Amino acid sequence: MEVLQSILKGILLISVAITALITYLTINKMWNRKHEVTVAQSNSVFAQILAIFTTLPFLIYYSVHGDIKIALDNFIRLFLYIFLFLVAIGFWVKDPQHKGIWQKFIKAFKQEANESTNLIKALNHPSRKKELLNILYRVAWLDDELNEKERQYIQMFADTWDIDTSYLFNEPPPEKGIEKLNKVRDEVIAYLALQPSKEQAQSLSDVVQALINIDEEITKEEELIGAEISGMLINYASEQKTTLYGVMIHPKQEQQESFLALVPSAKEEYILGNRAYVAGIFQTLPYAEAFSENYREQGFFTIVHKYNTTAA
Repeated sequence: MEVLQSILKGILLISVAITALITYLTINKMWNRKHEVTVAQSNSVFAQILAIFTTLPFLIYYSVHGDIKIALDNFIRLFLYIFLFLVAIGFWVKDPQHKGIWQKFIKAFKQEANESTNLIKALNHPSRKKELLNILYRVAWLDDELNEKERQYIQMFADTWDIDTSYLFNEPPPEKGIEKLNKVRDEVIAYLALQPSKEQAQSLSDVVQALINIDEEITKEEELIGAEISGMLINYASEQKTTLYGVMIHPKQEQQESFLALVPSAKEEYILGNRAYVAGIFQTLPYAEAFSENYREQGFFTIVHKYNTTAA
């Protein structure tokens, strides 16, 4: 029994030494970089606060009970967590406003609170690859056929991303007419809602245009949606204020109920003193006019109204 206790004491002493070594290596690696903003922002204030408050009770407990080795181990850990906390709040970062430690803590705390769901979002949307394939799938089927070049082009991305594409090649999407084009727009809107990088959005614009041009025959539908998608993606990537086009519909009294059943998401507005509904807002005038024409054919009075991004 005494031999076992001696061995455990020796292991405990080695553990304290290893903790001290880990603390030294961690601080040493960060010491010359502790004044950099990116280093400060890469450390979690929340994590260090939790580490400090979970280590402190053990330090007090083992100090009171005279267990010096374990108390020393927790003291070293506490020292490391306090150092990382100071790094996380930007204690050594140069600040022209000369903020105090409390102000730096509040700033870092608020910033991390805003970023607290980043990992959750990444886990919920690990790749966005399937959303991209869905867009390509619908673009390829715009002319109601999928030729071999289009198939191979989509398959190239699917193979790279290791995604099963059997569902893409079986049959065309069920939508027809303007609804087919609107569904492509909906897929792009859903993709942009996942907040992809600007570089990826720009690349998707190029990929869509290449897919449209791959069979060397561009239909009117492909031309319309190609320009509309490019406008959406480029506008997202550049964040510049651009002109948008809203389709305004003025239903007659007897058409009111049927129109709202047809477009339940339509927003009521007053344009030049007249009541109208916004059926959709688009990037390009030709697409807005095509969308407007679809409702004219159903007997509704429509106009295309120019917007800007602040008005929309």
